[in-house]
Amino acid sequence: AVAKAFPDAGTRPPVVLAVPGYLQVDDARGEREGRFGVRWDGAEPAPELPADPPKLASPGALWPDDDPWSRRWRGWAAEDSKRFLAGVVVVGTIDQVLLSALAVSHSHLRSAGLARHFLVVDEVHASDAYMTAILEVVLARHLGAGGHALLMSATLGAAARERLLGAGRRPPPLPRAAAEAIPYPLVTYAAPPGTAGAGIALARTSEKRVVVERAPIAGDPARIAARALEAARRGARVLVIRNTVRDCVATQEALETLAAGLGGTGAGHGNLLFGCGGVPAPHHSRFAREDRLRLDKEIERRFGKEPAGGGCVAVATQTVQQSLDLDADLMLTDLCPMDVLLQRLGRLFRHGRERPPGFGEARVVVLLPAERDLGIHFKQDGRATGPYGIGTVYCDLRVLEATWRQLEHHAVLELPAMNRALVEATTHPEALQAIADDLGGPWMKHGETMTGIDLAHGRIAANQLARWDVYFPDATFPSDAARIATRLGANDRVAEFETPLPGPFGTLVRRLTLPHWLVKGADVDTRPTEVETEDGAIVFRFGERRYRYDRLGLAALGATDTPTAEEDDG
Repeated sequence: AVAKAFPDAGTRPPVVLAVPGYLQVDDARGEREGRFGVRWDGAEPAPELPADPPKLASPGALWPDDDPWSRRWRGWAAEDSKRFLAGVVVVGTIDQVLLSALAVSHSHLRSAGLARHFLVVDEVHASDAYMTAILEVVLARHLGAGGHALLMSATLGAAARERLLGAGRRPPPLPRAAAEAIPYPLVTYAAPPGTAGAGIALARTSEKRVVVERAPIAGDPARIAARALEAARRGARVLVIRNTVRDCVATQEALETLAAGLGGTGAGHGNLLFGCGGVPAPHHSRFAREDRLRLDKEIERRFGKEPAGGGCVAVATQTVQQSLDLDADLMLTDLCPMDVLLQRLGRLFRHGRERPPGFGEARVVVLLPAERDLGIHFKQDGRATGPYGIGTVYCDLRVLEATWRQLEHHAVLELPAMNRALVEATTHPEALQAIADDLGGPWMKHGETMTGIDLAHGRIAANQLARWDVYFPDATFPSDAARIATRLGANDRVAEFETPLPGPFGTLVRRLTLPHWLVKGADVDTRPTEVETEDGAIVFRFGERRYRYDRLGLAALGATDTPTAEEDDG
């Protein structure tokens, strides 16, 4: 897009990838040398900038590509995460923007850089009260400084939408009936205070009819694998999405066992199992960066707009429901909130290509618990903990119950015509209160607990914001900045090996991120010890535990821990 907007390469601005550890500008990749040096695409590091750097021929010109100063100028913003937002065109995660509002080092530098930008936030959602509260402040400050922002979402409920559009003003929520009457899709312009905004209804450019099948087999990986593999043998590309890594790996193992029984080896029976470099594998978040990039590329090759290789089954978690351009012929997915389910269905019949025989209509198989009563997972304190991400990945069971009821009521989903009604029926405060009123007892306490948790998380966010109403020298910042993060409770650890080690897919692995809830007795300075490599696996000790990293991802050996209600185990 930037190349089209700026056809003259001599004046084309650099595009920074704002993801820590990636070191990429445009198509050039960097490699660290020492503490501060960066080598761009094998070239010698550019010299440090002198106090009086050389001048360009004209203000709009850029350094020639073969000049070391060009690499230095174009790569400068990408070389350190605190500089990311000083780039011209920046693409990254929402975390880099949220850090501009938190009381962490260099937050004012980040916010100054952000003030220059047109801020675009894709896949906006409001299921995380902590992150939403921070985003509200970012938007209020950004717009207050004269900036502009574009928020994009296919699944945002009216209550969250009004809250974000009125960042800093907290308008009253729309009644459910009024929310459901809002056109979809819609572009809303939120004008500055005192001026009129506008709503522009858009024509729907495509329609999709999805047949819903409910299957109470979430606890039976073998039956899930059999259903998926049978469809793949008929030429279908099948995407199985589990809510947790544990269930994802269990389903992958069941799939491989079944394929082996049918005579499959290596990458699976007839190359039907998704894998990387000839090695079967699932797709989830607990892979090294180097391997995740390869997995992303391979799953887009097998499930993209013009897929290659014939029928295939890929078992994944939430990592495939956004950002990747995937197109499945059949989807099997765990029960999840309706707005999340609609995101997942965006990877079903995504493109208008020819389908294999027997798969001419979009079909989703929703994997449900064997028992219909979600209330059996409540604890005495009003929280919930259950299998398949119930109460852990998705902690508000009112939303899951409302979603289950909608799936019972609608055997076919007409999308996007039904998007607005489906989202409001499962996320609007009135709809959630109706669930609690209908089921009573523990459900009432659960609803009160969820409301209390959201309020508490919002208050935590407010207490961790950088103060803009005090003189800067008087502003206070916690000495332990690592305790303040963009995602509540996020305190992951990084295991960095002294030398890169061979990973399961043939690439060298330098470091692994360990989810904080899986780490025991390891502080931020802990280094991996007792490191061993065996058959494409890396085994090591980190703190009090031993871990194994192989084609199935990272796992703690002997661990029985489950994530807390605040964690996303995808």
